[in-house]
Amino acid sequence: SMIRAAILIQKWYRFTMARLEMRRRYSLSIFQSIEYADEQDQLQVCNLPFFLNVEILFEKPDVRKVVDEGLCLKEFEKKIDVPDSYYGPRLSFPLTAEDANALLHAFRNEQLLHARYVLQLLSETRRVLKEMPNITHLSTSYSKEITVCGDLHGNLDDLLLIFYKNGLPSEQNRYVFNGDFVDRGKNSMEILIILFAFLLIYPNDLHLNRGNHEDYIMNLRYGFTKEVSKKYKDHWKQILCLLRDVFSWLPLATIIDSKVLILHGGISDTTDLDFLNALERNKVRDRTDVGIILFSLKNSAVQIQHLCINFCYCDSNFYFFFFKLKSLMRPPKSVRDREEQTKKRIATSKASKHTATQHTAVKTQHNPPSGSAEPSGSNSPPDPALEEWKQILDILWSDPRSQNGCTPNKCRGGGCYFGPDVTAKLFARYNLKMLIRSHEFKPEGYEISHDGKVITIFSASNYYEEGSNRGAYIKLNPELTPRFVQYQVSKFTRTIESAALKSLREKIYAHRSELTSAFAQYDTNGTGRISVNDWAEAMESVLQLELPWRMLRPQLVQMNPDGEVDFMSCFYDLKMGQPTKEAQPALAETLCRYRKDLEIIFNIIDKDHSGLISFEEFSQTWRLFTSHLGIEVEDDSIDKLVLSIDYNKDGHIDFNEFLEAFHVVHRLEKKWCQKFH
Repeated sequence: SMIRAAILIQKWYRFTMARLEMRRRYSLSIFQSIEYADEQDQLQVCNLPFFLNVEILFEKPDVRKVVDEGLCLKEFEKKIDVPDSYYGPRLSFPLTAEDANALLHAFRNEQLLHARYVLQLLSETRRVLKEMPNITHLSTSYSKEITVCGDLHGNLDDLLLIFYKNGLPSEQNRYVFNGDFVDRGKNSMEILIILFAFLLIYPNDLHLNRGNHEDYIMNLRYGFTKEVSKKYKDHWKQILCLLRDVFSWLPLATIIDSKVLILHGGISDTTDLDFLNALERNKVRDRTDVGIILFSLKNSAVQIQHLCINFCYCDSNFYFFFFKLKSLMRPPKSVRDREEQTKKRIATSKASKHTATQHTAVKTQHNPPSGSAEPSGSNSPPDPALEEWKQILDILWSDPRSQNGCTPNKCRGGGCYFGPDVTAKLFARYNLKMLIRSHEFKPEGYEISHDGKVITIFSASNYYEEGSNRGAYIKLNPELTPRFVQYQVSKFTRTIESAALKSLREKIYAHRSELTSAFAQYDTNGTGRISVNDWAEAMESVLQLELPWRMLRPQLVQMNPDGEVDFMSCFYDLKMGQPTKEAQPALAETLCRYRKDLEIIFNIIDKDHSGLISFEEFSQTWRLFTSHLGIEVEDDSIDKLVLSIDYNKDGHIDFNEFLEAFHVVHRLEKKWCQKFH
């Protein structure tokens, strides 16, 4: 009987562990699907004609000098004073290992490095990066092993743990960090400072590759821009301006012993390492034309009049400018298109200057820049700018897949999926043995694919939630045999199912109208009930998250005794937080769905970061936003809503507070936890 009991206990244990593993896996699938859908949204918003930081046009001359003229270390000392009350590290250049240790000690104690030293460090980093090739070549003959680390995403604890377990960078302990140092986590700035400091101390032993998040527009959405503006309130403009230039100079790839290729994302069937090594990497991002909304003519007529050189469009309230943005998020214009656009700008600029002087409205047709390289049917050769952009985009954004071929990466909206045949073709052309890439979350911190030829390394543990994953790094010996080291910062892990389901329910509620319409197509008799298969198909057709909806059904929706789904029950335990009754359901849902995008745009317009923008700015931005995305909302609805929130009637609203009100409230979260855990 004891043996029988032991067998039953073992059977129960295995069943329970398998069930927990299944729930863990679909929870991670939820997080990853929502993450990729968010990246698609980001690319869509990047096409908005006014998505750009207004600070660049209105910033002081000394901000642009940081990039355009390259202020030297002594000039920063003259311009920025370090008070006696500052007790953090005081850097002197050239840096030493003692300086790096002082930085590590300060950041462990949550101290900030003073802005003067940050700017000096960035200036020196740019100088060193400029001397580096696009593709760095290393050899294991100079050290016993080389350590390769993947995405860190602002998780300082992971970097500190790597250094604790593996040792600090040195001539005998070489490192390659494979991009995505910033965004999402709260300590991106500290990670950059540490990595750049070691780069200056050991330029031949610590190497950095660019990731897709070393990009100005990505930083606006995923937190790095906000982090810098909060930590360096007086000098954040100079820091960000200089960082944009530093990011553009980061090398694109690393090759070890002519056999191991290390790059952030992946490859495509057109990846050409010789072409990548020859292009001017810092100039690829300069060929992107982007528009911008400026402040209303009534408030900024004088400023606008002095900035009319690059006008391309104006109306009675707003002016649009075009100039170069340091981002890879939008494709470049062809040479011919740029020449034609320049002619149009000159002609429009003259009319716009006259308009600004007379304070009268002039309307011209505005066509946002497109990503097309050449007009349809053109016999012109491929545009070099577009080819450079595509080559870099592919290596920063692509993901491997088990199927052969090379197809567009529809999940992310950028790069491609590349199969084993694409990998084999590149290896044969360049006599390679292994591809190490990052860019993708992996539960165990790493994954091996394409018959051992492709390795994904991901170094940010607890990426989605505490306990969601391990981090890892790779040790490569002279035989180029990879050894994986896994870790997890926190000792306390918990189920991530509740957090994943919470994120999914918010996504569901933000698409309530579309889902309701999709359900109704299957509910021909108006019973409010449909089959499980129909419910799953409706969910996927609207949300397009490629999730196991039938498996998730018990956590999301209720069923009647006949086995049919009460499809409206997926909204029962959720409600919209609304500040006022003026928010009609359709308007509230729209604000909920685009809350992140609107927050970015409003923060761009809010140049003094007071959190306040005028009613006129809010309304005009909203109308342009909805028009661009094809959102049908009555203007009167948003006008009444915004007026009702202007409590002190001063013509301004706190848009952060306003947008925070339009989030999904989980009314019965405790009930769900008790029911399903």
